[in-house]
Amino acid sequence: MKLSELATRLGLELRGDGGVEVFAPAPIEAAAPGMIIFVASAKYAPILKRSGGAAAAIVAAEFAAGAKCPLLISPNPYADFARVIGIFFPPYRPAPGIDPTAKIAPDAKLGEGASIGAFAVIGAGVTIGARAVLHPHAVIYPNARIGDDFIAHSHAVVREGCMIGDRVTLLDGAVIGADGFGYVEANGGLVKIPQVGIVVLEDEVEIGAKSTVDRATLGATILHRGVKLDDQVHIGHNCEIGEYTRFAAHVGIAGSAKIGKWCQFGGQVGCADHAKIGDRVMASAQSGLHGNIADGAIVAGTPHADMKYYRRYAALWWRIPELFRRVRAIENRSGVDRAE
Repeated sequence: MKLSELATRLGLELRGDGGVEVFAPAPIEAAAPGMIIFVASAKYAPILKRSGGAAAAIVAAEFAAGAKCPLLISPNPYADFARVIGIFFPPYRPAPGIDPTAKIAPDAKLGEGASIGAFAVIGAGVTIGARAVLHPHAVIYPNARIGDDFIAHSHAVVREGCMIGDRVTLLDGAVIGADGFGYVEANGGLVKIPQVGIVVLEDEVEIGAKSTVDRATLGATILHRGVKLDDQVHIGHNCEIGEYTRFAAHVGIAGSAKIGKWCQFGGQVGCADHAKIGDRVMASAQSGLHGNIADGAIVAGTPHADMKYYRRYAALWWRIPELFRRVRAIENRSGVDRAE
């Protein structure tokens, strides 16, 4: 499309020739005629001053001077570039309609514009809002309540009684409301603790492929508005995850943990049960979180430590063999007994 049209759709200031044709977005290293790129840091600003590069760029105002291509001025170039990708590559959405192999309970209620794929199953008493998309083999158990613009990819499952808000997406194989993990020793064996609560997903939550959110023992496991889970993430029973928190792949949150708003956990972070994590906490990959963590903390390691301390002792790990040899040498020279 013409750059002027793109500027209008994005609501951004256009500087330069709006008649330039833009064919696709591209990463900075692939800048070429017909492509639009984004520049959000001084590190990449020099590329804008080269001739023969991209057709256009989305940039912060401070990097606009001297650019050789037309520009779209943005307060957040990365976010607006993401919007450009969505414009040029809209997500696949099947046409409205119900595949003849789908199984829908007679009393289930579907909003207008629903698309129900092959072999999808919708149980008794289910309510789903407008424009829902259930891809093949998605399963909704009885009495679930789901809002508008819901998307369940293939083999996603919503268990009985769970409540889901608007604009929620479940990627392939996600399971919402599986039984929580609870057993009691009795009479030489294990007695399963009934898991009779539900899961609540508020608006704009996205659950990654093969991720699981367990139902509460009693009450609800709650993921608040805008929470994003990567693939293969596990949320235990009775957890509560604050607004817009994001977990990378393989994060595991044990039961009854409370995680604040706008937190970010790297891959394979583990959080102990009943921990209380504040708002805007960042946890480095493979951290082990135990106990409570204050708002705004940046932590790493197992058990977790403040990042500035973690970096110090992590740097010392590599010197342990050398330090051990030096201690042995001192012991040998002094004639003292070696430490075992």
